[in-house]
Amino acid sequence: MRAVFVEANGGPEALKIKNVPKPTPGIDEVLVKVEAAAVNPFDVQVRRGDYAAYMPTPHKLGVDVSGTVEAVGEGVSAFNVGDDVFYSARVLSNEGGYAEYHVEQAQIIAKKPKGLSFVGAAALPIAASTAWVCLIERGRLKAGDRVLIHGGSGGVGLFAVQIAHLAGAEVVATSRKEVQDLVQSLGADTTVDYRAANAWDQLAAHSNGGYDVIIDLVGGDTIQKSLSLLGAGGRVVSIVDQPNPQSLYDGWGVNAEIHLVFLTPSAERLSRLGSLTERGLLKPLVEQTLPLDQAAEAHRLIEAGGRRGKIVIVTS
Repeated sequence: MRAVFVEANGGPEALKIKNVPKPTPGIDEVLVKVEAAAVNPFDVQVRRGDYAAYMPTPHKLGVDVSGTVEAVGEGVSAFNVGDDVFYSARVLSNEGGYAEYHVEQAQIIAKKPKGLSFVGAAALPIAASTAWVCLIERGRLKAGDRVLIHGGSGGVGLFAVQIAHLAGAEVVATSRKEVQDLVQSLGADTTVDYRAANAWDQLAAHSNGGYDVIIDLVGGDTIQKSLSLLGAGGRVVSIVDQPNPQSLYDGWGVNAEIHLVFLTPSAERLSRLGSLTERGLLKPLVEQTLPLDQAAEAHRLIEAGGRRGKIVIVTS
């Protein structure tokens, strides 16, 4: 089978296609014939060596997968050969979705809703699951809450805007001016161009006494700056590495909660998100599909920024 490998960390040119034996599922595992695999910023970080301490080269890439069950290992009863599935692979331990076949633990795989295409299903797992965890599981968002989403036009942000809107929250999101129309069409009540000189003043003006939940999808000193915008008992949830110290002083007066999220796969969560998608309540946005042998170009597009949806690799 063909699979994309990183032989040595570096730029997109580091991605190479190799022919390797088709894997065999072990106990409690499923072999999936991959139809589509989404490209995520995490893949770019892995390729360039951000996680080299955990993933020495050579290694495979790709965590968002959709496809059809080719074989099941001993002990698997939830899936049969021919089932269409989707999932996020175990991060830092079982990448390899950029390939014609992939093996994963059955317990983190979900059946693909019939109304969802393979491409749409591949665009869902990491980004939508992360948005769900941030808003619902950690942020405890409820109807009537006011939520601020930093990075509302990114891969996670576009799902976060939709989920927050579905929850009945009032949604304020930052984005590039060029995509504010898209972010608003998905459910943002207010958008602020983060590049504006007075962006933080605008966010404060829209807080109406303080946000209940603030989602940090951009990093830097966003947590520190956001604490002053929180209402009493508000929650800041971040998915971004925090390598530099930040002052949490402004969080004391409002009894703030700060949550740092590293996603763990969940078949139950994926099934819930897939159901929302099938009912037309949640929309995967795919900007472009590319064949497996153009994985390097997919990475170049991600690094160039300015995306209006996911880039998805297809195997046929």
